[in-house]
Amino acid sequence: MENPEHTAFPAPAEKRARQTVDANWNPIGGALSIAGVKIVEMKNLVIKGGTLTEIYRPEWFDGLMKVEHVTHVTALPGFTSKWHCHQDQSDVLFVLGGYFRIGLYDARPDSSSQGVSSVATYHLRRPQAVFVPPGVWHALRNVGITEAAYIVLNDRPYHYENPDDWILPAGSPDIPVSLD
Repeated sequence: MENPEHTAFPAPAEKRARQTVDANWNPIGGALSIAGVKIVEMKNLVIKGGTLTEIYRPEWFDGLMKVEHVTHVTALPGFTSKWHCHQDQSDVLFVLGGYFRIGLYDARPDSSSQGVSSVATYHLRRPQAVFVPPGVWHALRNVGITEAAYIVLNDRPYHYENPDDWILPAGSPDIPVSLD
């Protein structure tokens, strides 16, 4: 006997979830849809007493990245950074602990991916480095319940008197991306 409360499938408000990974569990689309952005997946090596993760090798970034400056950042739960980009500098972002949602937005007028955005969550359990080329806006939000940390590798030293940092506040209407 048919259940009279059962609705036809699919229900009017339903929609099929889009594919987010391939058969090898590699992410599809997202940050890789933005020209020049590169995601490098690292592997953890289980060692006596913990794990070992290699964070940077020049060949992973096709010679685009020579590290000249490194910073370590911590963020309390719920903290969202300002949106920022660089005119000349490239960044590599690597989450050391906790859960970060990283947003990217390509506002470069001459880019083949102008207007494309990406939001993904990163954690050390699946270590990945995110290469962000000049002109791509990026922001991070700690979406975990504990303090989180990441490092930023830059291909230029930081210039204290004239930083290559262009900023917009979190939630700026100029960046059509939400990290919530």
